[in-house]
Amino acid sequence: MRTLDPPIKVIGPEKCAGCFSCYNTCPFNAIEMKENPEGFYYPKINENCTECGVCQKFCPVINPIRSEDAYSSPKFYAGWSRDENIRLQSSSGGIFTEIARYILEKKGAVYGVALKNLKAQHIKVENEEELELFRGSKYLQSDVGLIYKDVITEAKNRLVLFSGTPCQVAALNTFLKESQYKDAVITVGVVCYGVPSHAFFKKYIEWTERRCNKKVVDIKFRDKRRGWENPSITIKFEDGSEMSKPHPYDLFFRGYPLLLRSSCYNCPFALIPRFEDITLGDFWGAPESLRDRKGVSVILANTKIGEDVLEVLKRTKKIELLEVGYETATRHNPRLVTGKLRIPKERDRALADIQSLDFEEFRQKYFKTSNIVILKLYYIILKILKRTPWLRKFLKKILRR
Repeated sequence: MRTLDPPIKVIGPEKCAGCFSCYNTCPFNAIEMKENPEGFYYPKINENCTECGVCQKFCPVINPIRSEDAYSSPKFYAGWSRDENIRLQSSSGGIFTEIARYILEKKGAVYGVALKNLKAQHIKVENEEELELFRGSKYLQSDVGLIYKDVITEAKNRLVLFSGTPCQVAALNTFLKESQYKDAVITVGVVCYGVPSHAFFKKYIEWTERRCNKKVVDIKFRDKRRGWENPSITIKFEDGSEMSKPHPYDLFFRGYPLLLRSSCYNCPFALIPRFEDITLGDFWGAPESLRDRKGVSVILANTKIGEDVLEVLKRTKKIELLEVGYETATRHNPRLVTGKLRIPKERDRALADIQSLDFEEFRQKYFKTSNIVILKLYYIILKILKRTPWLRKFLKKILRR
């Protein structure tokens, strides 16, 4: 009898996205998802494995599957929710909440990522009050659990909305291809820069608690209190107090690009044609006429069903939706069209050190104090340029000469 290795043995750890697809599909419960010492989810094969090869069929790296009606050239939009409260509470324009509301009004189910006990995990919600759990970016890889199987089961009886990173949507697509209920599932993919080490995040939280002598109970990765284009990270403590820092000053965000999962530096899912029906992200580099402190989303309609949903929301005045060109949408959003990132030369050493060093030692080794001064100056210059359009135009003319 011919046997087939599990996907992790075929593609290797460097290409594994930790998407939980093999875990969802194994008929013998032979696969567990565990964090490795570096802080990333990987499948662990146990003694129940028969090398039947079923999991290979559902690995999106081995079998990347797009929707049958995926557009080779998506439609690009700028947009935001017309509900001011939703827009302000969301990381960008609040479009996902409006899509989710639409699904719930049709008695459907919505799957997305919530932050519970400082852990990102996929959950299902069935009422509008719970949608607030999905608002705000989660700069961590989620524990998907057995959500893909649950989505397929739910789709037998009602409309389903699934939101995740591009690799997670690609994983779900391998299940939808085999399902007669695939037309009942709408997928939303977020523009993803990559997922950082959980080991790094945990040590960052422990270090924060020691410094402040308080227990951290919640974290908002993209707080817009200083405006959408000047995001802060806000940490909430058990005693009700908060601590907020602009991203350039915060150690988690300074370490983020250094400690990404290996597959994120060459992601096969962050490109066009996309794998999801609708793509959502921050519209960095939005035209001046569209910018404000409340947030603007970049939106891609990648399939007919994705385009239809957006058009319904526009027609019913739930969202503002303005079509823009490819160049405008992608100029400052490279992860819409390419998964390639430069691997920092210190990455491997930093991943080894985060396992052995105390976070304070790690901070002193990788985040020099002098760099903070440079970052502060850079941040001040950016703020000045954003508030003085005439100075930006003048500098552009000088640089062109």
